[in-house]
Amino acid sequence: MAVLFSLGSWSLTVSGQNSQAAQDTLKAHLKKAQILVQKGVKDEASKILTNIMATNPDNREAVQWWLIANMKRSPTGEVDAIPMLDSLSKSYPSNTGILFYKIFIQAEHNMNKEALANVEQLILIQPDSADNWLLKGQILQALDKHSDACTSFDKALELNPSRTDVWAMKAASLSKLGQFEESIALMNKLVELAPNSAETYYNRGCIYCLSGDKKNALADLKKAFSMNGELKKYALTDADLKTLYDDKEFKELTK
Repeated sequence: MAVLFSLGSWSLTVSGQNSQAAQDTLKAHLKKAQILVQKGVKDEASKILTNIMATNPDNREAVQWWLIANMKRSPTGEVDAIPMLDSLSKSYPSNTGILFYKIFIQAEHNMNKEALANVEQLILIQPDSADNWLLKGQILQALDKHSDACTSFDKALELNPSRTDVWAMKAASLSKLGQFEESIALMNKLVELAPNSAETYYNRGCIYCLSGDKKNALADLKKAFSMNGELKKYALTDADLKTLYDDKEFKELTK
């Protein structure tokens, strides 16, 4: 299936400051730090960002921009960032944003056992965060623990029913468990909600393929490719579609 998890899906949170004025001040400080980073004034930017880490320990954007300011290469996706975050957490031990990014990077680099242990710690601190349960579910998916992943996704939906994107993640795990009827039912709901989403058709096509429904799989893939031709490159190496690799129609669709 197509990649579902991305850094951009995680929103800015403000801890301990609920007034609009406090949020505006925080955003202004973040904006100033970002401008300084872009200008190369990294020491001053880092000072602003670490002040935010101290006063707003659940704010993730400050950690992200601190990494951008202090890493020599790609800002937040490199495994080199992990020791930097470990060092940073010694100064700000209660900062959940630091822990979140450490988990995210570990998961990006297939350090899933370490990521799972850390996300359990994060959930102990923030048990009512749907995002944390979602992250745990995706790590469990990577470890092929799909039944446990579904439990985590259900918890995320219980905490935030509006996160319909979680349906696709749960559907993927259900398909791995062989529960195709329930899996496709979830994807059907997503198609109704987002009829112009190429990724939704693609993912449902993968599930149809796993269930042995070649006709519907090819129909969904054809629809997905017509909306987003870039998905063809995923299809050519997607293990969920391996039973179609030698299919004539599939080969035509992925040209």
